[in-house]
Amino acid sequence: MDWGTHVVLSAKLLESCGLEKGSAIYSVIPVIDKEPAHFHRVYAHILANQPEFLDVAMELFGSKEVKARDFDALRKRVEGKVKKLRERLASVNANGLEERRRIENKIYAYQRITEETPTFLQHAEMASQIVGDKDVSRISRHKMSSAVSLLSHIYFDLWNNPVQVFLPSCSYCSAQWEFWDNVDYMKFRSDFYKPESITAFRKEIAQSPVWNCRLKPEALIKALIIRLGELSEPRVPYEMVDLSLRDFMRYMDINKYQRADRELDFCHTLEKTIQEIIYRHYKKPEIHPPKADKSAEGKTS
Repeated sequence: MDWGTHVVLSAKLLESCGLEKGSAIYSVIPVIDKEPAHFHRVYAHILANQPEFLDVAMELFGSKEVKARDFDALRKRVEGKVKKLRERLASVNANGLEERRRIENKIYAYQRITEETPTFLQHAEMASQIVGDKDVSRISRHKMSSAVSLLSHIYFDLWNNPVQVFLPSCSYCSAQWEFWDNVDYMKFRSDFYKPESITAFRKEIAQSPVWNCRLKPEALIKALIIRLGELSEPRVPYEMVDLSLRDFMRYMDINKYQRADRELDFCHTLEKTIQEIIYRHYKKPEIHPPKADKSAEGKTS
């Protein structure tokens, strides 16, 4: 999905969870990896990298500089942060690979989120108008709300392109494979994101009754990660999905076992709803085999 649609979908998801809709803006954080080009749709779309990106985004979005829309001051603040992190990175020994990875992720996140913040804020304003709720544009720093929003980006991106969610443990891609088999893909990609088409989709999905439920946020996190594994081809081994789930839950300080049956049912219903809306305009025409010419039956050359 595109930036604006991510924010709209996230806002509705947060509403169904009873969470703070002002966290919908975190759903666009992964787009920072469009630069440099070799990071695009990989670096910030990896589940294992999400904690550092979320920590940095929450810090910056809660800063007095962002609240004042003083982007020059924000850049100066971040320059100091990055300088300290680079000094820390230089002191890490060769065996500290995990620590190096975390510091490098934070440096990248500070720089790129700062560069994109003005655009992020514009999309939050736009989404608040579509959803019809000003709270969407009032940025929240509630961690659970922000985590659900950030994670939703990868989940909804599966309609757009394959995502290697479980790197570095597994390189297999997750995607809405069945949807792509059934949709007129080239027409979908060329027409769906035109302003008139994507605006109509946003409004229709935002008004769908599919959101009229109450989801448990902790269980939804589990359900989203499970679906990311289930939608992979070849199938990501369950133990790798389970490890990613445990790591993310530990980061979120969720220690109790979560039953996610209701939330998984919701995911399936939501996916079906999105499919039905898109299929109305972009489903691939059915190809029927040519009918046999009965007048030629029994004739020989």
